Amino acid sequence: MIIEEIREPEELTKIRVELTVTEEVTYDFPITLEVPPEVADDIEALTSHLAEHEDLWLDYLPIDGRNGYLTVNERDVDDVKVLPLNTAA
Repeated sequence: MIIEEIREPEELTKIRVELTVTEEVTYDFPITLEVPPEVADDIEALTSHLAEHEDLWLDYLPIDGRNGYLTVNERDVDDVKVLPLNTAA
Protein backbone atom coordinates (compact mmCIF):
# COMPACT_ATOMS: atom_id res chain seq x y z
CA MET A 1 0.00 0.00 0.00
CA ILE A 2 1.39 3.41 -1.01
CA ILE A 3 0.82 6.23 1.39
CA GLU A 4 0.94 9.64 -0.25
CA GLU A 5 2.26 12.51 1.76
CA ILE A 6 -0.35 15.19 2.30
CA ARG A 7 1.19 18.57 1.59
CA GLU A 8 -0.03 21.83 2.88
CA PRO A 9 -0.58 24.44 0.17
CA GLU A 10 2.51 26.57 -0.20
CA GLU A 11 2.25 30.23 0.57
CA LEU A 12 2.79 32.32 -2.56
CA THR A 13 4.11 35.84 -2.95
CA LYS A 14 3.08 38.09 -5.81
CA ILE A 15 6.01 39.73 -7.61
CA ARG A 16 6.47 41.64 -10.85
CA VAL A 17 9.36 40.68 -13.11
CA GLU A 18 10.82 41.54 -16.47
CA LEU A 19 11.80 38.39 -18.36
CA THR A 20 14.26 38.06 -21.21
CA VAL A 21 13.32 34.93 -23.14
CA THR A 22 15.03 33.47 -26.19
CA GLU A 23 13.13 31.15 -28.49
CA GLU A 24 14.26 29.05 -31.39
CA VAL A 25 11.33 28.64 -33.73
CA THR A 26 10.57 27.02 -37.06
CA TYR A 27 8.15 28.56 -39.54
CA ASP A 28 6.60 26.46 -42.30
CA PHE A 29 4.44 28.64 -44.51
CA PRO A 30 3.38 28.71 -48.15
CA ILE A 31 4.26 31.75 -50.23
CA THR A 32 4.34 32.71 -53.91
CA LEU A 33 7.53 34.50 -54.95
CA GLU A 34 9.20 35.78 -58.08
CA VAL A 35 12.77 34.49 -58.45
CA PRO A 36 15.29 34.32 -61.28
CA PRO A 37 14.60 31.33 -63.57
CA GLU A 38 18.06 29.85 -62.97
CA VAL A 39 17.26 29.22 -59.28
CA ALA A 40 13.62 28.20 -59.66
CA ASP A 41 14.36 24.51 -60.40
CA ASP A 42 17.50 24.08 -58.26
CA ILE A 43 16.64 23.66 -54.57
CA GLU A 44 20.17 24.45 -53.35
CA ALA A 45 20.41 27.58 -55.50
CA LEU A 46 16.89 28.60 -54.45
CA THR A 47 17.74 28.12 -50.77
CA SER A 48 20.88 30.26 -51.14
CA HIS A 49 18.99 32.91 -53.09
CA LEU A 50 16.26 33.16 -50.44
CA ALA A 51 18.82 33.25 -47.62
CA GLU A 52 20.60 36.15 -49.35
CA HIS A 53 17.38 37.99 -50.24
CA GLU A 54 15.24 37.97 -47.08
CA ASP A 55 13.38 40.99 -48.41
CA LEU A 56 11.54 38.62 -50.78
CA TRP A 57 9.79 36.73 -47.99
CA LEU A 58 10.39 38.35 -44.60
CA ASP A 59 7.21 40.47 -44.68
CA TYR A 60 5.17 37.26 -45.13
CA LEU A 61 6.66 35.48 -42.12
CA PRO A 62 3.69 34.55 -39.86
CA ILE A 63 5.34 35.67 -36.60
CA ASP A 64 2.11 35.39 -34.62
CA GLY A 65 1.82 31.66 -35.37
CA ARG A 66 -1.61 31.91 -36.94
CA ASN A 67 -2.59 29.02 -39.20
CA GLY A 68 -0.32 26.67 -37.23
CA TYR A 69 2.83 27.57 -39.15
CA LEU A 70 5.00 28.22 -36.08
CA THR A 71 6.71 25.59 -33.92
CA VAL A 72 8.72 26.53 -30.84
CA ASN A 73 11.73 24.22 -30.79
CA GLU A 74 13.40 25.60 -27.69
CA ARG A 75 12.66 28.29 -25.13
CA ASP A 76 15.09 29.60 -22.50
CA VAL A 77 14.69 32.18 -19.76
CA ASP A 78 17.90 34.19 -20.11
CA ASP A 79 17.40 36.92 -17.52
CA VAL A 80 14.98 37.94 -14.79
CA LYS A 81 14.72 41.36 -13.16
CA VAL A 82 12.47 41.94 -10.18
CA LEU A 83 10.44 45.14 -10.60
CA PRO A 84 8.32 47.11 -8.13
CA LEU A 85 4.73 45.87 -8.15
CA ASN A 86 3.42 49.31 -9.07
CA THR A 87 5.28 49.58 -12.42
CA ALA A 88 3.18 49.79 -15.59
CA ALA A 89 2.77 46.75 -17.81
